Parts: sequence; structure tokens; C-alpha cells
Amino acid sequence: MTKTVWPYGTWHSKVNAKMATSSHVSHSELMEDSGNLYYLELRPNEGGRTTIMRRSIDGSIREVTHSPFNVRSMVHEYGGAAYTVHNDTVYFVNKDDQDIYVLDLQTESPATRLTNSGKAIRYANLVVDLVRQRIACVRESHGKKEVVNELVTLDLTNGNELILHSGHDFYASPQFCPCQGKMAFLGWDLPNMPWDGCKLYIADLSRGGDIAQTVVVAGGKEESVLQPCWISKDELLFVSDRNGFWNIYRWINGKTEVVFEDKAEYGFPLWVFHMRSLVLLDKQTFVAVRIDEQGVDLVFGDLAQKTWRRLGTSNYTSISSPVAFNKGIAFIASFADALPSIVTVADLHTIHCETLVCSGELALPQETISIGHQICYENDQGQVVHANYYAPKNDEFTALDSDLPPLVVMSHGGPTGQSNVSFSFKVQYFTSRGWAVLDVNYGGSTGYGREYRNRLIGKWGIVDVADCVAGVQHLVELGLADENRVAIRGGSAGGYTTLRALNTTNVFKVGASYYGIGDMRALAEDTHKFESEYLSNLIPPELLDERSPINSLENFDSPVIFYQGQEDAVVPPNQTQSMYDALAKRGITTAMFLFEGEGHGFRRAESNQIALESELTFFSRVLQIELHEVSPHCLDSANLQNPTW
Repeated sequence: MTKTVWPYGTWHSKVNAKMATSSHVSHSELMEDSGNLYYLELRPNEGGRTTIMRRSIDGSIREVTHSPFNVRSMVHEYGGAAYTVHNDTVYFVNKDDQDIYVLDLQTESPATRLTNSGKAIRYANLVVDLVRQRIACVRESHGKKEVVNELVTLDLTNGNELILHSGHDFYASPQFCPCQGKMAFLGWDLPNMPWDGCKLYIADLSRGGDIAQTVVVAGGKEESVLQPCWISKDELLFVSDRNGFWNIYRWINGKTEVVFEDKAEYGFPLWVFHMRSLVLLDKQTFVAVRIDEQGVDLVFGDLAQKTWRRLGTSNYTSISSPVAFNKGIAFIASFADALPSIVTVADLHTIHCETLVCSGELALPQETISIGHQICYENDQGQVVHANYYAPKNDEFTALDSDLPPLVVMSHGGPTGQSNVSFSFKVQYFTSRGWAVLDVNYGGSTGYGREYRNRLIGKWGIVDVADCVAGVQHLVELGLADENRVAIRGGSAGGYTTLRALNTTNVFKVGASYYGIGDMRALAEDTHKFESEYLSNLIPPELLDERSPINSLENFDSPVIFYQGQEDAVVPPNQTQSMYDALAKRGITTAMFLFEGEGHGFRRAESNQIALESELTFFSRVLQIELHEVSPHCLDSANLQNPTW
């Protein structure tokens, strides 16, 4: 088929905003019980409600928690691990009241409330202790003056609480030993984040269920420990980065040893509870997610033989939430050219993968999908930077050989996040219209070891920006991007990188900040407990004002569009409002969308659709790119100031 020749950035696209934001669901937190597979399903078309689903042994799928229940914990604001299942009984946290509910699937009776603490008390990381008829969890209490995090257990009959451990600023990952006489858990204190350093405890439990004594078996201020997993009362697997990478270790008979040394990552930053990359199959074998510079794969480890081998699942672009299932494993897999799916591997020798549940149908021709490529380049310090590049692609359109595409640079959040080449509607929305996309894993990103992650210490707002700039220069030198039409976008920490890049360089001509940070000192005084001292590690206190975009507006001359959830407790709305007001006052073209009912990250289809359409429209108008099918009215509901296009 002969393609129509139009300039880059002007192509008609089959990827519309409605398709990109509401035609699919997302899945997380797999769990097995009595041969059934459970998982969470986030539904953008239901206002971002999350529900528990069950795939039964016979293959049938049913919803477990019907509306108005919304399964979501708000501990640390980010939540995670809001449910657990044991013997056909589901225990879950409901978002609206943050209480724990119990649902007996055998009797199919209505859910009953176990706690009644009000929104000032939140729960997460639920683990059932049937021997003592209690449930262990992390409890977060919001008092008038401070937030207190503790490890507690609740009586399954009346909800009465018993404090297991207190004194640390944060707790995570309570795990009971099969003998029920011990438990393991993580604890850490400010200013550390869990990926900076935390401690792994093993505790002896009394018959009443309280802790008799504890011992620290791994971790510290400069060692990050994750995912304790009991093998027996004297043996425990866990992940530690003591050698520079998150590798798998074993505690056995009071001693700690590495299972195998590997310059690869077997863990993720603990932004939310239940981030799992390690699953025990039996007392001898396990499967783990392995990430290195080449991508992701599953490995099979044998503790007795002290051997491990890759399973050959590198055709996936990301693997998450592995769980033992059906004599094998199940996990959530992402792809470069398809929507994520829940996949099972019943035979770990033949590695025959079967898709159990899809996130939705991808109604796009393969010829329109731009496949991401991992690339490397050097920054201004001669350090290697990792990124993902997507070329413009459309099955119906092309451009002249002499034309160069506009470029949008994406900066992920965290800033400890990591971007991979998994299919993304957000990326395809641009590439199918003739844009190139560069998704940068700047210094500070995870997936490349602790040294790479530590590049950002003391240098946030400098290293991340420099790595984005170097990426643009790299593509321009290769003839893959038009240096006069470069946009940058990002959310949260990526929003800060976006504002700093616009504020300190002349490389980017326009930007989009999603709940980004403009005033570092104000954030340090007004954010939630989990990140309340995060900045002290990334920016020296005496440089907070200097690194704040709002304090050097004289260097700002590029248009910016802002997006903000009004219920955001991580980056409060005043961050966006103050930046928008300041730029509008200076006469810079700017726009702002404030979304009611949204927090830190948008979950509703309508919010995401408006954001995607208006962002493209804003970028195109600033860069003088003619749009053909996106409605100009998508900016009508924004606070739009000083348009100069």
C-alpha cells in the first residue's frame, strides 16, 4: 500500500485518546489460594475503582468485590497489598473508609467489617495467622501532630488490635514462618527510603502472638533488603543489594550467604507494598525476576545444587507479581506490541506459556505500532545513560526523507523508577502521529545497580536534566529528531525534571508537568511522612531554594501545561497552582487542569483522556505543527493564559 506523504507530527492516527485511556484495564498483585488465582483489576471506566477478581480452577472468572467497594490502601499514600486470601476467605481494605473487610466466598454472604477506625487509621500488607486467628498488617495512624507506623495483629473475630513492633518510622513485608513460631519483617527510619537502607528482622512469637524477641539478620542504613520468604524455621530467602545489585541471599542456621552473585537486579524499589520478584516453589527451588541492561527474564534456582538457569522468557518486556500456581508459576507479563496479560507456565522445563487473562484487545494494526529500542549514550560526564527510543510509525503515512520528526522526551517518576519498552498507549499516541519519543532512564533510575541509582544523590535537578539533554543531542546527531521541535514531559519527580529542564536549558521548547514539583522547600514542609525527608538525600538542604524552578523564573521562557489532582497528598496542588500563577504573571503561555477526585496519578478514564488530548494540542500549537483530527476544544476547560501561537 502506498503511504500518504505528510510532515511528521501531522499524521492521522488510529490511536485516539478514548482508546488509550478507557479501552483496557490493568492488573496487579496476583495471589493463589486453594487452586484459584486472584488479582486486582483497576477499571478506568468506573472512576478508577479497583476490584478483586478470581479465576477459578475451572477457568471461569468472576468479580469478588462489587461496587461500591474499592480495594485500595492509602498507607504511605501509595498503598499496595490491600488484600489477602486464605482458605476461600478474602480480607481487603476499602479505600473510602480504609477499614478491613472480610468476605467468605464459600457462604457467599455479604462482606463484614473487621475494623471501624475511621480514615485516621489505615492498613496494608495483610497476612493471615490462622493458628492464632489473627491477621498481621502494617497500621498507619494519622494523629493531629504526627503519623505513626506500626506492625500490628488484629483478632479475626472482633478486630481487637495487638502491637507487634513499634519504634521504626516504617514497616513492611510481615511474613509468618511455616512453623508459625517466627515471623520476618522489614523496618526503616527517616531520612532513608527503603531502597536506601532498611533492616530485616526475624522475631520469635509467643503463644499469644506477640513478639518475644527479635534479631536483625540483614540490612542497615546503606543496605536495602526486600522480600523475606521463609523456607523453614531456620532458613529464609531475601533480596539484598549489599554487593551493589539486588541479589538473592539465604539466611540459614543463623548465617547469611549469597545464593549467587550476579550483576543484575532481582528486586524493585519498594514504592508500594507487595512489589514481588521472588517466589518459592518448594524447600529447594525458586523462580525470580531478573533485570539487567538487556531486559528482563525469569530464572530458576536450585538451592541444594546451588545452580540457576534462565527460563528463556526474555520475549517479555516486563514481568511482575510472580506466584506459585498450578505446579508452576503465574505472573503479569508485558509486551512491546500488545497489552499486558496474566500468564502461567505449568512446566518450567518446556516453558510453555499460556495466557489466562488479557487487559483488553489491541485494535491496532501491527504496522502502526512503534517498537521501542533500548539505547545507550554518554552524558556530559562521560557516563553511560540508558533510554528507550521509539521512531515515528504509521501504517498509512510517511514523511519526506529530508524531514525530521518532532521529539518528546519522557522523564519517569520516583526518581527511582525505571522505564522499559513495554507497549504504552501514551507513547503510541505520539509516534503514530509522526513524533519520535525518547524515554530516559536518567541517573537515579533503578534496574542498573546501586551505583547508577546513587548518581542522583545530592544532584537531583542536575544529573537527570543533563541525561535528558544528552539524549536529545544524541538523537539530533543521528538525524533522528528536529532540534527545534523538542518537548519534555513527566509526572511527579519527572514533572520536576521537566520544569528544571525548561528552567535551566534552552533545549526544550515546550513542556508538560504532571503533578510536578516547583518549590522544593515548600514540598519538604508539606508532603506526606513517607517522603518527608527524601529530599535531604537528593538535594542538600542549603540548595533547596536554588534547585526550585519557582525561584528562577527569569530563566523561564518556554510554554508549559500543568496537570494536577486536587486530592494529591504527595505533591500538594499548591505546587502546581503557584507555578502556573507565576508563569502566567510573567506572560508565558501556560495552561492548567485541576482534576477533582484525583490524587497522585490519575485513575479515571475521563481525566486521562482530557490530559492526553490537551497535551498534544498544546505541544502542536507551540511548535506550530498542524493538527488534523484532535479537537481544539480540548483546551477549553483549562485555565489558559497568554496564548501566543
